Order: sequence, then C-alpha cells, then structure tokens
Amino acid sequence: MLQIRRWAVLCSLALCATACGPAHVEALRVQRTNVKVLPGANGFQNPLTGVVYDTPQPWLSRPVLGVKIGNSSPERPQAGIDRADLVYEELTEGGETRFLAFFLTNSPDRIGPIRSCRTVDPQVLAPIGGLFGYSGGVAFVVSAVRAVPNVKDVGADVNGDAYVRDPGRNMPYNLYTSATRLWRGQTGTPPVQPQFDFLGGADDITVGGAPGSSANASFESGDPPVHYGYDPGTRAYLRFNGTRPHTSEAGQLAFRNVIIEVVNVTSGSYTDRAGNITHEINLVGSGRAIVLRGGKAFEGTWSRSSRSEPTKYADASGQPLRLAPGRTIVELVPSGQAVSFS
Repeated sequence: MLQIRRWAVLCSLALCATACGPAHVEALRVQRTNVKVLPGANGFQNPLTGVVYDTPQPWLSRPVLGVKIGNSSPERPQAGIDRADLVYEELTEGGETRFLAFFLTNSPDRIGPIRSCRTVDPQVLAPIGGLFGYSGGVAFVVSAVRAVPNVKDVGADVNGDAYVRDPGRNMPYNLYTSATRLWRGQTGTPPVQPQFDFLGGADDITVGGAPGSSANASFESGDPPVHYGYDPGTRAYLRFNGTRPHTSEAGQLAFRNVIIEVVNVTSGSYTDRAGNITHEINLVGSGRAIVLRGGKAFEGTWSRSSRSEPTKYADASGQPLRLAPGRTIVELVPSGQAVSFS
C-alpha cells in the first residue's frame, strides 16, 4: 500500500509539472542526503609535505617519527636526514646546531648520529605528535618531552635495543637508529591537520615574491652562515655550510622549501659539560619570516598562539605564505643574527 501511495504522489507531481510548467520542464532528480564522503575522496595529503596521493599510502597507518640528529663537524656526514619530510634546525650551546628531523613518507635504515634533547624540542614536537627518538638529556628537559600529551618517548633510555654504536666513528657521535626499529610495535596515525599552507600540485611555485635563488642565515656571530642555493633543474635548494656543500651519506642535502624563522633566544638555566651556556628558544608569539620556494623569496611574519598549534606564516597583507609540496627545512635563526637573500 505504501508503494502505491508513493507512486500516486510522483504521478501527481509529474502531471502538475507538465500542466503548469514551461515547455522545457527540467527532470526531477531524487537526491540522497545521507551520502558520506569517503576518506581520500580528494586524495591523501601528507601533512608534512603537502604532497597529495591518489591511493592510500603506508604512512597513513603509522605515527610521525621525530629524531634528534647532531650537526657539529664530527657528526657529518649525517645518515637518513636526506629522507626526512620536515627538518628543524636549532641553536645549541657552543654555537653548534642540531636537527629535529621528522619522518613519515620514508623509512631509512640508518639515522644519526643521534643526540640529546633540548628545551625547544617539546615546542617543535607538540603540533605534530608521534614518536620521538633521541639520546638522553638533562632530567627536567626529558620530563618536559614526556609531558607532551601526543608524543611518545622512544629514546635510547627507554628503547635501547633500537639504537646501535658505529665502531667506525668516535663517541659520542656514533649512535644510530633506524625508522623501522623505532616504528616496530608502535601504533598511531599522522596528524590530520597539515603543518603548513601548501600550493596545489599544479600551481606554479615561481609566481610572485622577490628574487630568492640564494640565501644566508647565521646562528652565531663569527661562524660561517648556512647557505642555500636554488637549483632550477631539481627545483630545490641545495644546502651549504659556509661554502662547503652539506652532504649526508647519500649526497648533498636539498629542500623544496626553506623557511627562515627569526626567533627570540635567551640564555638557559644550565650549562653543558664543556661549560657552555644553553639556550631558551621561544616558538610561541610572532616574528619575522622568509619563505624560499621556486627561486623566489617571500617576506612576512610567523605567528603561533600556543604550543599545540602549528606555526602560521603570512605576508604583509595577512595572506598565507604557501609552500611548494615537498620537503621543507625550518631555520630557527636567533634575532639579531644576519639573514640575507637575493
């Protein structure tokens, strides 16, 4: 009986449309309101690189892996950093820097040398979450790392079997791990929210901006600057330490995007074993930023309202500074240090 009533109603509507409507009556279409958009309907976007894939990827079912890697002269060439999706460079004591490298797309078998954590690391880790591999640290800094709600400690002190010493290199610059070892037995997924504003895959990355095929940034006065030179062939920025190419064990480091984020750095509350004062780096607030992509430089500001939120980059009009899909390095350069591009 219910089907007969539905048919009668539809016939009545059709007759009414024929009698009362114009000569070219549009066909009525029944629309379903309970249709769900399946994950990946618009592709699967890597939250660290912005690259969109048409099919599901292995990284969708694992957490992001952050690893602390040294960058002093005895620690070069590093292993695995060339396969990281996202890298942060931060000042440590004695004028040296270290990297916090994030892996999601790739699973390198050798990563290192692994070094200790610093007070800035919880700020870098918080918006991304996942796993954090490192080699110890001052007790209150380790506690701060473990207090980040969405980060799991897989450092050498709690997951020692995942780390090995390379007998061919001197201590303490010879501790290594692998993504496979650190991901083994772990659960979780990457963050849903992209960490940056990205251009589309078909967008021209060279549009706009000022000339930016070369850039320099200093972390401490008197030390050689970090230099980036744009390679049009690969559409990536090659990294140099001063005038020397910065090479990993696989070749020269290169990034699709370089972000120079000028940050406030103050003296820390403790010293290292050599008596050098540590640093406090504040990543919440705002400051100057330069985004390099496609041989162009885009000046603007960075802003971050809380530790849990990703940093936003915008131009003078407040429009987002968008990155090219691909690998990115963020240079956390102390305010007052020299920064230039051309």
